[in-house]
Order: sequence, then structure tokens, then C-alpha cells
Amino acid sequence: MEREVSLEDRLWMVGKMFAMVERYFAHWEDSYIQPDAWDGEYAACIGEAIRASTRQDFERLMRRIVAKLGNRHTWFRDALTVRGGLGLRLRRLRESWYVVESAHEAVRPGAAVVTLNERTPAEWMDEASPYMRSQDERLREEEWQRVIPTLVDGNSWALELGDGLRRRTVTIPRMLPDSRKEMPEGRWLVLDRLAYLRMPSFANPAYEEAAVGWLMRVSNADALVVDVRGNTGGATPTKLLRALMERPWPWWTEFAADVGFLWRRSGGEGQFAILPEGRGAWWRPPHEKPGEPVFRGRLVVLVDRTTASAAEDFVMPLLVTKRAVVIGETTAGSTGQPVICQRAGFSMGVGAIRASLPDGRAFENVGFLSDVWVDMSPEDLSSGRDPALALALELLASDESGSGEEDDVEACVVECQWASRLCEQGCVSAVFRGRRGGRVLRAGDEAPARAD
Repeated sequence: MEREVSLEDRLWMVGKMFAMVERYFAHWEDSYIQPDAWDGEYAACIGEAIRASTRQDFERLMRRIVAKLGNRHTWFRDALTVRGGLGLRLRRLRESWYVVESAHEAVRPGAAVVTLNERTPAEWMDEASPYMRSQDERLREEEWQRVIPTLVDGNSWALELGDGLRRRTVTIPRMLPDSRKEMPEGRWLVLDRLAYLRMPSFANPAYEEAAVGWLMRVSNADALVVDVRGNTGGATPTKLLRALMERPWPWWTEFAADVGFLWRRSGGEGQFAILPEGRGAWWRPPHEKPGEPVFRGRLVVLVDRTTASAAEDFVMPLLVTKRAVVIGETTAGSTGQPVICQRAGFSMGVGAIRASLPDGRAFENVGFLSDVWVDMSPEDLSSGRDPALALALELLASDESGSGEEDDVEACVVECQWASRLCEQGCVSAVFRGRRGGRVLRAGDEAPARAD
């Protein structure tokens, strides 16, 4: 039998969420609903909350309300009820849906998914739409896969897989989260010369500690690849940044609707300004000063569309100071400190900080455009080929080859960090000669679409 939530708890949480949004919410410019319509939403929500007595019904109601704010750092979720997910990650490529990652032996990366429980992925995405907070279509194609398991009962999924003219059906169980898969992975790609560090998550401080420990072991390497693809955040990894940064670096320019909240956050340091009529404030922190970095060698960072939040906090200083070359897709474009409240086993947060790049350019719902943009193909997935990592290895090998193009290549890459295409010297084509799979953005190519 579905557990119920007391009427007192329901009304308290509705009132608290709406009050938190009115006071702290910093992202109205991206919201699907404007402040002057928020009171009307409150009246309707009260009526629905009175009728939504079960935990599941109440959570769905609140998630629909939160989705209208269109901000990934604003949420409402049931922290007591753990529902298994798909155990899969799908990606739409060439108008079909392919498995990118799988925890199931029966379903391998590269498989084309035709239906889940007799409905197409596009139909599931439509059903999840009222609950999704992402605005960028790329991110919505990821988010529905996390939303649907919370809306559908049952302990398994029936998948219809397609391979040309052949079709087969497999049944997969729901998969509970496995924290072991969030642990960092470090290894040598070329012994004593080229190291690799994969960081799937910053959700646990122990992950960052383990990563810094690995850097200490490989501190004499010539080059390092740090892979934060799929890392949706956690706590900002300042220790890991300090282990890599040998130069001063800037932080986000931050806006907050609540002036006092931002002033306390600033600690009185940096530049602080209150907007006319007290409509919020912005803060530009002072540059961070480097200490004694653990690793000083050449650095490449791999990102994708799901690199978000604390992972973007990690990437930003490396990118804007040209400490690293960033390879992959445009990142998610969502960070900032939420104000959090809990009651009756529910957790709710409101995005109270809106981050811009240090020079004031937009970041939220835009993300970072990588130095070198790389796409994936179904053939990459089925063969296990990793075009982004292959490009990183070729770039580092070319830098080391002493071909005479090295300085020009580096200048070409770093100077186009915020451009929509690589510069026209043609040197990047020389760096990536012989590569197979994926796609590299070169001079004359159209840049991938960015979120508006």
C-alpha cells in the first residue's frame, strides 16, 4: 500500500517551496513562468496538494511545479523512496536511439532500442516532459531516462532491440544506484609518461581525495587526461583544482536575488554591487592564488553534454586560463548554490545563485563550447571506440613529436576556446591526421547547436 503524507506536511512543504522561490530563485529569465504568475500557481498547487495524499502523488505534483521554473539546481524529490532506474543510458543518433552505457549483460553499447514496454523512447520522452527541468533538447534527451522510472511501477522493463531487419526482445530488471561506479579510476596509458584519471562523480569527498592521491603517484608524468564525461556534479573539487593549477584563476561572476545571502557568501571579498531598487546583487570574487600543484605537466580534459554543476566548476578555471585543452561536447550549463530544505523525507532545493563566466558572458543553459568538439556515432558505440580519448592521445603525441607545428597547434587550439569553429590556419587537421570515428570541428564546419 502506498504510504501517505499528512495534510500538515503537504501544506507546509507547498508553502515553504513557494516562499523559498520568491525569496531566493535567481533564474527567472530562463523560467517557463514569470514572477507575477507565481501566486496563481500557489493557489492551484494548494488545491491539488490537499487531494494528493500519497507520497508518489505528492512528489509528482511538486515535480511538475518545479519543472515550470526550468532550472536544474531547483528540485523536489522523495529522499526516502529509492526506485531502481533503467540501468541504461540512451542517446539519439541519426534519428534512432542507441545504448551508450549499460549495466545489463544482455544489452550492450551500440544496440538500437526500438521500444521500452511497447512504447518508443520518443513517446516516453513526451510523457516525462511535464516533469523535466532541462531546456536544452540535448539534455532533455538525457533527463527523461531518469524521470520515467519514478513514474512507472513494476520491477522490470521489456526492451525491443533492432539490428537492421532483425528484432529481439529482452527483459531487464530495474537497477539500484551503485556507488562503486562513481569511484575514480586512474591508470597509465603510456607507462611513466601518459596518465589517465576518470572522475564519474564529485558526490563524495572521498572521490576527490582518491583522485588527488592518484595524481601524487603520477606527478612526474609528461601528460594527463582527466575524464569528467557523465559527471553531473557534487561538491566543487577545490583540492583537485589546486593539485593541477600552477597559475592564478578566476571564479564565476555570481548573481543572487537575495542580497544578504550573496553578501554572506562573499565574505566581504572581491567586487560586490547591489542592483537598483535592491533587485538582487552580483559578486565577482578575487582570483584564486595557486599553491604547490601536484601535477605540472600537459593536461587534457574530456567533457560531454552531461558534464554539469561541480564538474563544470572544475572545468571552467582550466579552460579560461588555458591550463588544459578541453575535448568533447558542449557541457550542460548549470551550476550554483541551492538553498535546501527537508521535511517528512522529502528534499527540496531552490537555485539561489546564477553563474556567469568570469568576464560576464552567459553560462547557465549555455555551457562551455569545448576547444575541440567531438561527436559519437553508432559505429563508435558498437566497436567500443572512444573518439574523444583517441583525439586526446593524438594531440598529446603531436605536441611531443617536435614536428615544428607544435607551437602553432597549441596557439590555434587555445585561442578558439570561445569561438564557434576552429581557426583557419589548418594546423588542427595536421594534429588529428589518421583519426577514425567521431567528428572534429575544423575551419569551415558548422558548430554544434548551443542552448539559447
